Amino acid sequence: MKPGLRKSAAARVLTAGLLVPLLGTATACTASDPDPQGTPKAAATSSPSTSPASPKAGASSSPASDQAPPAASEEQDGAGQSPQPAPVPTFNETEQRFLEGKVPEGMDPNAVLQVGQERCELLLTAKSADPEAVISELITSPLAETSEAITVLCTDLLPELEAAALGFPDGEFAVAEAAPQAEKPSIAAGTYRPYTVTEGCTISVFTASGATIGEYDGTVPVTIGADAARVESSQCYSWLRV
Repeated sequence: MKPGLRKSAAARVLTAGLLVPLLGTATACTASDPDPQGTPKAAATSSPSTSPASPKAGASSSPASDQAPPAASEEQDGAGQSPQPAPVPTFNETEQRFLEGKVPEGMDPNAVLQVGQERCELLLTAKSADPEAVISELITSPLAETSEAITVLCTDLLPELEAAALGFPDGEFAVAEAAPQAEKPSIAAGTYRPYTVTEGCTISVFTASGATIGEYDGTVPVTIGADAARVESSQCYSWLRV
């Protein structure tokens, strides 16, 4: 029920309550007067008792009419909401080649593509400042995902990828697959230098019998000859082929 209707009904009831005694008094005063116009006055006394009922009846029906539009609106909103199919992603030829075989079932291919693009962006930014930093990063973190991204998405980094394949990180390596360390990762004979000279960097070169050929701190390039069978590097991080 609207506040305005309540106030109007109450006002009419109050007015009727005040009019009844006044009309009663007027009737009493005129009862002894044989006035032929007394009948209309008696009819007037009955009108206040029925007048308040009319606003109440009107007020009780008003909320129903007020609530009807929201119900209709809800039905319209429900009818307007229908599931929409997800847009089908589109990729150019290069992106499709990169994504081939890399997207697990149920995964968004855009997420896979974004990872490759971000790797390229980071490496390209580093290359603009220091190309050898990219080579060192590719040596110490030889991720297949990064290599695939470079091969397909950012081919400007192919020279750095090829240079990284010739270098090696800290660890123990066979030289030219020489026995008895043939099962270990191997490097080719040649001259190498660390990307940066760090404190504690050492590299030791051994013959097949285990004799030490030399130990170096990386301050100058190190030549690993054909007589070497094994090398061990520690705290040098990455060695670049000269």
